[in-house]
Amino acid sequence: MSTPKDLKYFFSGSILLGFSSVYSLLIPLIIIPYIIGVVGLGNYGLSVIAFSTTFFLSLIVDYGYNISGVNSISKSKMDIEKSSIIIKAFHTKAILFIITIALFSLSVFVAPYLRDNIKLFLFSLFIPLSSVFNLNWALQGLQMIKELSLITVLNKTVYLIGVFWVIKQPEDYIYINFIFGLGVLITGVLSFFLIKKKIKILWVSFRYFEFLKELSGSTHYFVSNISLYISTNLYPILLNLFVSNEIVGVFAAIEKIYNVLRAPFSIYINLMLPRVSRLMEESIRKGIQLVKKTYIFVGCFIVILIALVWSFQEPLIEYFVKDYVLLSRKLLHIALFGLFLVIFNCPVYLLLLALDEKKLIMKAFLLIPLIGILSCLPLAKFYGAEGVFYSIVLVELLYVVFLNKIFYDRRNVPRERT
Repeated sequence: MSTPKDLKYFFSGSILLGFSSVYSLLIPLIIIPYIIGVVGLGNYGLSVIAFSTTFFLSLIVDYGYNISGVNSISKSKMDIEKSSIIIKAFHTKAILFIITIALFSLSVFVAPYLRDNIKLFLFSLFIPLSSVFNLNWALQGLQMIKELSLITVLNKTVYLIGVFWVIKQPEDYIYINFIFGLGVLITGVLSFFLIKKKIKILWVSFRYFEFLKELSGSTHYFVSNISLYISTNLYPILLNLFVSNEIVGVFAAIEKIYNVLRAPFSIYINLMLPRVSRLMEESIRKGIQLVKKTYIFVGCFIVILIALVWSFQEPLIEYFVKDYVLLSRKLLHIALFGLFLVIFNCPVYLLLLALDEKKLIMKAFLLIPLIGILSCLPLAKFYGAEGVFYSIVLVELLYVVFLNKIFYDRRNVPRERT
């Protein structure tokens, strides 16, 4: 049974992360219209494609530590163990970054598109570089919610100031992703010193067998993250095969709204995963009860949010895009339906993460994005940007079905462990 302390953690953490997240949500509302107004929809579409590409590289660098690292730290009792996890993660990420740079360098020779936009992609490589220093997962695992909220606000502030300071003419679109990565890098370094105040950080020498061990422990979540990336960030690239950069820019703007509206789900998982994971070590039933008592607030909030966006869709859309308003409205309607579906898979996904069912999660996150991509290509060809959002809705629906089926098929396992 959840304790008052657990509920206090949920509500206080929700307020802190909620505040930082609301701030983060406001930044795109300010930045995107400004960027599109300065660089144009076409150049913005190019920056989105570069972001999607280099964000893929950052997922290779992260290698699933946003989940495996949180689980490991939250279950560790000794500071020396926590310190070792953080340093080994840094070693692993640094090596993976070097590998991704090598892969990118080879790709330049075989991909004319990369050569034609080489400056944009070189500046965008700051995104995977910043992933080496990103310690949000460590703050989350250590349950340093105040510090995590501070880092989130500072990160977005650097991005906000950088955009208005640097982006002054159409040619400046090549710096958009660089500024994004710079914010993550700066706050990542600050995170290290904040963590150092909480626990004693002891440097651990790099060992090759430890590197392989780290990769092995995070592989399933890495594959899951890559698959999740495919189901979201690859869509602009696929859409660009059939439509103009301007339409890609419109799609990206509405997709940004969709991802912003999805943020409460990520906040809930980031907040509750360390707590639920630790409770699951004692009793599966306790973890499930805590999720039931807390998630009801998230579900109600999302329903209210959908109603508000639907009611104020016209000014919201016109704020982001001045052209293609009718298309933007259609895309937003489809996106809101997809958002409603996410309500039914978020709590089950959290429980599966806490149970460390990484093999089952990996299977689901391999199959579903593949179906999404296979459906996206013909849908995008015949229906354009609307077809891509139909594919996104299909993916969300499949997650609801598959994740719930996986969890309830495994319902006897919690009883044995309780």
